[in-house]
Amino acid sequence: MSATSVPLGHGELSDTLGWQEPPKGFALQQAIFLLRHGERAPVRYRMQHATPPIPLQWNFCHTSHSFDRAVLRKMDFVLKKPQVVPSHANIQRRVEYLVEGEPRMGDIGSCLLGELTDQGRLNMLRIGHNIRSLYVGKLHLLPAQLHVTDADRVYFRTTDMTRTTQSLEQVVTGFFGSSMGQPGSLIPSINVRNNVDEDMLPNSRPCAKLALMMRRFSKEAATIYNPQLAELDNAICPHNDGVPPRVDGQPKLSGLIDTARAAMAHKVPIPHPFSQPVVVDLMEKAVVHEWFAGYETADLNERRQYRRLAMGAFSGSLYDKFARRVVLGDKDPLRLSLYLGHDATLIGLLHVMDCFNGKWPAFAASLSMELFRNMIEATPPEPDGAPLSKVEGKGFYVRCRYGDETLFLPACAPADKHFADKSEFCTLDAFRQAMVDNMQPADGSSIAQECAVAL
Repeated sequence: MSATSVPLGHGELSDTLGWQEPPKGFALQQAIFLLRHGERAPVRYRMQHATPPIPLQWNFCHTSHSFDRAVLRKMDFVLKKPQVVPSHANIQRRVEYLVEGEPRMGDIGSCLLGELTDQGRLNMLRIGHNIRSLYVGKLHLLPAQLHVTDADRVYFRTTDMTRTTQSLEQVVTGFFGSSMGQPGSLIPSINVRNNVDEDMLPNSRPCAKLALMMRRFSKEAATIYNPQLAELDNAICPHNDGVPPRVDGQPKLSGLIDTARAAMAHKVPIPHPFSQPVVVDLMEKAVVHEWFAGYETADLNERRQYRRLAMGAFSGSLYDKFARRVVLGDKDPLRLSLYLGHDATLIGLLHVMDCFNGKWPAFAASLSMELFRNMIEATPPEPDGAPLSKVEGKGFYVRCRYGDETLFLPACAPADKHFADKSEFCTLDAFRQAMVDNMQPADGSSIAQECAVAL
């Protein structure tokens, strides 16, 4: 793989997590893992009259039906101030469908739309186990058992969606393994932000400017690709109730692809055109343009602004974690951060790094970042009040992977921006350039100021 190449795959992880030994003298200081949620059911009803039809019921969610539910119980109904304690109740969930306007009880194991399936849960559990095997068992980045005093050594965060929260719960369960629930062991905390504060994916709620830009690129995708998609009408219309595939159609093109991907992930038969590369490639290009063209727009200033408003705050926070470790050394307890997000999370960051390959991330795809210290040359700066964005970090290097594939960031390609002949090991300065500096506005305005500008 060349020093400026993009990854070839969809971010899939093997049991090894793609780990390769670093150069001699390199010591791992901190790791960040970002994951897309696991396999799920489609988020809408689509292609139910296709050949073969996509089923109304997805009977892949047995685990969700058997969970105990968190409830409150009153312990005394007589007292004026009754005691209320947390408890669990064994309450079974059933999915109710509407069939020709009439309610019908679904089978046990039926999934809600967009729900994390048993397969998705199992894969996320496996990833958590593999993260433990590597970073605890092999590399000893963390101790075998985390105690209540070790809360600051790990950081877990998810978006406020059921499938991402459940995915992270499974990853954390796999990561803690048999140590979870032991006397004195750490009870893990999962951090969740309100939607208006979310920055793990492009968030147009608090940013009218970003919303305007996103709508423009969506319309642009329809203008460019709808004429090309007309060539697929004969292939797709028979499976889509006669509706031609269009970027802005009903159902939207992105929805058709999403449904097909969800079905394939669970070995549900799909209409033949959705397994033909020439068809899928064109549809995917159109949807990638609809959702993500702003990251690659030809106008450099606009590209920087889009990246900044869409992912700038989040990418900057990832850099800050590493910079803080460099500045504080062992006084910074954090060793492992796990984020559970979406396809847009991974694609956005890959664009920021200039490493996106145009392919949609797989379910449970990952993007990882590892901070190393070259024990021979590292001279960490002392805390002097300087902002983290100015930390030089001499002797510290960052390596990134998309799934199992090592990334070669263009910002790290110059000879003075990586270690020796290992261009995958970015200097901290080059990593900051990719994650922060390359998106900064010339006038120094903040993201909040840009979002607040009258349109």
